[in-house]
Amino acid sequence: MKTSNINNSVLYCRVSSKEQEETGYSLPSQEKLLSEYANRKGITNVKVFAVAESASGAKQRKVFAEMMSFIEKNDIKNLIVEKVDRLTRNLKEAVFANDWIDEDLERKIHFVKQNLILHKNAKSDEKFRWDIEIVLAKKFISNLSEEVKKGQVEKLAQGWLPTKPPIGYKTIGDKGHKIHVIDEEVAPFIKKAFEMYASGNYSMEALRQKLYTEGFRTRAGNKPAKNRIEDLLNEPFYYGAMRWNSILHSGGKHEPIITKELFDKAQSVRRGHLAPTYSKHSFQFRKMMKCGECNCTITAEIKKGIVYYHCNHYKDCTQKPYTPEKKIEEQLFGVFKFFENITEKEAEAIKAKIKTNHAQEIEYKENTLNTLNARYIQLQSRLDILYNDRLDQKISTEGWEKKQKEINQEQSEIQEQISRIKNVETKYFEIWLNILDLAFRAREIYEKRSPEERRLLLSHIFSNLMLKDEKVIPLLKKPVEVLSKRVQEKIDAQKIFELNKTVTNKRQKDSFESLCPVWLRG
Repeated sequence: MKTSNINNSVLYCRVSSKEQEETGYSLPSQEKLLSEYANRKGITNVKVFAVAESASGAKQRKVFAEMMSFIEKNDIKNLIVEKVDRLTRNLKEAVFANDWIDEDLERKIHFVKQNLILHKNAKSDEKFRWDIEIVLAKKFISNLSEEVKKGQVEKLAQGWLPTKPPIGYKTIGDKGHKIHVIDEEVAPFIKKAFEMYASGNYSMEALRQKLYTEGFRTRAGNKPAKNRIEDLLNEPFYYGAMRWNSILHSGGKHEPIITKELFDKAQSVRRGHLAPTYSKHSFQFRKMMKCGECNCTITAEIKKGIVYYHCNHYKDCTQKPYTPEKKIEEQLFGVFKFFENITEKEAEAIKAKIKTNHAQEIEYKENTLNTLNARYIQLQSRLDILYNDRLDQKISTEGWEKKQKEINQEQSEIQEQISRIKNVETKYFEIWLNILDLAFRAREIYEKRSPEERRLLLSHIFSNLMLKDEKVIPLLKKPVEVLSKRVQEKIDAQKIFELNKTVTNKRQKDSFESLCPVWLRG
């Protein structure tokens, strides 16, 4: 409802910087200044609109639009602000304000600190002051934007992302010296998200539900939306790079949560799952088996409560049998049982050999890492020199961006090599030890796990499973295959030992383990 009182007003408060908010020149203090001015002029304050400069541009524009709408709707005649640059920082808002006062002789804009009242019939020098202040305000914004961009470029050159880091990291340090460090409580969820998705066993929705069940939350404490999980899996910051203005920068000084190898694997799975189809049933061997005749995918279906597997016949194939899931499991149990031939003593001998080989690997890899790190530092020095040349305008923006891109590319490749070497070193030592435990207790572990966890277990042991004539043909992963050969050698040697154990009294007293060196070979 319109008031039509020429002495009604709206106050517009705007704090121009975050520093002013933090040093006491707050929105309430500005509101007090404007209210006191209105009282002195005998103007009634109807409503206050306030916005901090730290708010987003969209938020500032929204508040300004809401204020002008309120003024129009309630026929407010007076708009009171501190200074011109508190009202408008761009020509669009200035034109809006000009149009508003030109439409009504009674409308006025009061600029308290500049002792300026603008209205339709204002003197030419007053309107000139208004025009000049608008230009100065716009120049201030342009200069501020330029300084901000310069600061961002410098921050990137130093190896730090010039904005808030993604979830899994937190910011520490004082203003101007802030850095991003790993959030120890959240980072394990990030790493697990990549590992789970890269396994190929989880859809985006299944991953979201699993992470939420295990305790993962957004910074606001909410359940993450599906698109947030997608963004997370597409964030290069987690392996040490920084994406800024659509350009990927290597050389981030923050500690990575994952390796580039794991990131790429997740991306590969994601590209392959652009239009995934997931069954409501969690079939044990879904997408894990191929037909032994035509190499097409083995599919699963339920008949009378029993899960069967068969060739999908996308190619010409004579395979007709429907193999029950239980029959497939029984054959895999035979593979698991084969590894139970390893005794604890033999397992310890293998572990000792692995540790010896591992020690020999370390020296070589350390030398390689030192060479790569030296090259990386050399490239970073070149980047620093290049940055200084850009500041001194010795090189054009195009030249700077081209050279920076070349150096960043090589740095990224070096980081990938370093990450791959470190990762392989860990895998070499740990996977073999884990394989021993896994192979030795495979059936026990398998029987106690959920379908998804069983699939994960099988993916560690088998590189592929073929099904032909209801028989499973398992293809073992390389470490497991090597271990399998050693087990077979042991079995063969044991048979020979049993046949010849009566040759000498000495051999009768010796144990089989002391005579069988198969575990100790390199």
